Amino acid sequence: MKIKNVDINFDEAIKYANHDELLLKHYDHGILLNDYQVNILKNKGFDFNKYTSMRELLFDIEEYLSDNYDDELDLVSNQIAELIYYRDTKKWDNVSFFKFLSFLSDYIF
Repeated sequence: MKIKNVDINFDEAIKYANHDELLLKHYDHGILLNDYQVNILKNKGFDFNKYTSMRELLFDIEEYLSDNYDDELDLVSNQIAELIYYRDTKKWDNVSFFKFLSFLSDYIF
């Protein structure tokens, strides 16, 4: 695996990853977010607890991004959209840990 133009093997990636920050946690109304996403949303003024679905949260994030582009929030938006896709297509159970790790590697290293 290559991260920031440096070859790194899977064992090294696991060693340096902040596992607690990457784990998805259940919140009210079926909202699934990890600590990184929660921190970004809070920093941008989003109270994810007020939303009744992931789609509603994603809609508001996209509305915000249409006027105020932000790299970190855009990444969170993309991650939420991908999570919604996998949940809706019932592919969630088939997502391997390795695919999930590569999905998150955009911001953990």
